[in-house]
Amino acid sequence: MININNIKNNIETLKKELPSLEIDSIFLEQDGKTEKLFYKDEQLHELRSCAKLLVAMAIGIAIDRKMKFDNQVISLNTKIYPIIQNKVNIKREINLLKIQKWTVRDLLTHTTGYESQMMSERYIENIDKDKLLDYALNYDIPYKVGERFAYNNAEPFILSVFFQEAFKINLADFINENIFKKIDILEYEWENYGEYCPGATGLYMKHIDFHKIGQLLLNNGKYNDEQIISEDWINEMCKLQLETPSAYKSDRVFPKVGIGYYVFISRDGYIFRDGSNGQYIIVNKEKKLLITIMSSEKEMKNVTEILRNII
Repeated sequence: MININNIKNNIETLKKELPSLEIDSIFLEQDGKTEKLFYKDEQLHELRSCAKLLVAMAIGIAIDRKMKFDNQVISLNTKIYPIIQNKVNIKREINLLKIQKWTVRDLLTHTTGYESQMMSERYIENIDKDKLLDYALNYDIPYKVGERFAYNNAEPFILSVFFQEAFKINLADFINENIFKKIDILEYEWENYGEYCPGATGLYMKHIDFHKIGQLLLNNGKYNDEQIISEDWINEMCKLQLETPSAYKSDRVFPKVGIGYYVFISRDGYIFRDGSNGQYIIVNKEKKLLITIMSSEKEMKNVTEILRNII
């Protein structure tokens, strides 16, 4: 069992030591009981890369339902190029050869061959959002497909484009109908990149709703005893699919030992999803533990101290 009072005292002490610390709220849930630290009347807060988690959940729902496009049933081995080829002009032949190999699994595991940080905000802030697909698919793809993990924002966006073109529904709308409404998330905002959901980022919601997404992981896809996402898919998402490079494993409270489907696998039974400025969903199923953090902290070392005082 975690000691809530100790954690609260630790964070209060940390806030005195670091008066500029921008932590908004922390939810600690164990054995079905939730303690809310520093929780106030909420405004919508950006989830940053935690939005990626919902892309993986939506893909799982589509696979479980055996959703079809062009008389083909979606699977992890589905090639995405035939569906998106009419939406982009790929000028680099070497890119085309690699993109033709891409599967849904490659995009879910960050193994398409891109460099890390592809399509991060600082790289695309001056690019017309209607032209991001063309930008992404003509950007340098230096590595072999399916072999090398490189974290980036391009792949969830490309999955979003694929999803919309295949099933004729915006990914954000599909997530709203099949996840948000079923777990009582009624107020949120999700930006668009042109006509598409960004997938990787741009999602805003309240912490109380953010925590519900974590509960889907903790409770094997259930919410209030209703199976929203299949247990098999949640287990597949949270299973080690690929080990990460050594840089992701060192000097971290939660080392990123490996990747599932937009979920990081850590040590001691922990899995988590994180986002810039200290957004976290942290799960340990054996301990029946869920921690969610919403933060506006820009210093990674301060985020590390927050985590160190929680675990």
